[in-house]
Amino acid sequence: MKLVTMVALAVGPAVMSGGHIAAHHSFEGEFDNSVAVTISGVVTSVEMVNPHSWIYLDVQADGAVERWALEGPGPFSIQRRGFDTGFIKAGDELGACGYLARADATTTKRDPQTGRAARKMQAAVLTTPARVRFVWNNYRQQKCGLDR
Repeated sequence: MKLVTMVALAVGPAVMSGGHIAAHHSFEGEFDNSVAVTISGVVTSVEMVNPHSWIYLDVQADGAVERWALEGPGPFSIQRRGFDTGFIKAGDELGACGYLARADATTTKRDPQTGRAARKMQAAVLTTPARVRFVWNNYRQQKCGLDR
């Protein structure tokens, strides 16, 4: 009986999740802390999903438009900070300071609205058009000013 219970406890969550269980990553393993990157652009879409939200920006770079995927906290973390999950919308101008994905030599994420490939970064600090800056993700990397 103990064996059946142990197997049920080990396998049950995987079966109930539909196979969507994955280990969570560390900041150091996925992002490059050696330099902070600052970008600004227009929001094309927003995904408020667990475990991380995603904000997609079109950024002008060298005469071309690049799509960027900004990783952020999940919706419950955003609400606990006092923000409504709909406060950033497509069409908004937004600035970000953060850290590139280590695998950013090629695009690593796709915009769910358009399917366009996007460069991935961990956004630490966001800046609104009114120049209001606030911490979006805080891994205390200390290169974006507010992430201390």
